[in-house]
Amino acid sequence: MTEDNRTLRYPHPAITPGEFEEFVAGELLGAAGSEVDDLVVTVHEKIVGADGAYDIDATVRYRFAGMAFLVVVEAKLHRNPIKRELVQVLHQKIHSVGAHKGVMVATSPYQSGAVEFAAAHGIALVTVTESRFVFATRDTTTARPTFVAHYSGGAGSRGLVLSADDDDHAACVATFLLGQPA
Repeated sequence: MTEDNRTLRYPHPAITPGEFEEFVAGELLGAAGSEVDDLVVTVHEKIVGADGAYDIDATVRYRFAGMAFLVVVEAKLHRNPIKRELVQVLHQKIHSVGAHKGVMVATSPYQSGAVEFAAAHGIALVTVTESRFVFATRDTTTARPTFVAHYSGGAGSRGLVLSADDDDHAACVATFLLGQPA
């Protein structure tokens, strides 16, 4: 069964785009607070970049090892698969505003071109289905029940399945979504 077939089995969430953005910011990204210093997650922060101003769905600012980091996040409440072009737009925003990492969280699967582009540029892709998170890049293939990251594949990679109840939940978010060094 392909990634697209697995995620399409689950119904589309009955929430508004604003509620989805709040969920991504508070529930998903806020989990890393115990792993990093001074974590601040903001919904709809306006950031001026090299080529203009952007309204970012969510930003994550934190400190680790005395350094300040910025992660930009796009939340997509879509029914159709996410195309490469949307990931390319996120990549442009990352470079324009000088962010350290980009994350796209969607309610639909990603087309193969989107996954390939994200993997080539270090952008984390997450699919949310029925309280499940499927990480689609960075050695990623499957999902978990309430919050599971499943990473496998690629030379030298390791498999990982993590539930929200696990002690490593916050560390997983910090490492794989925020890009914190392990």
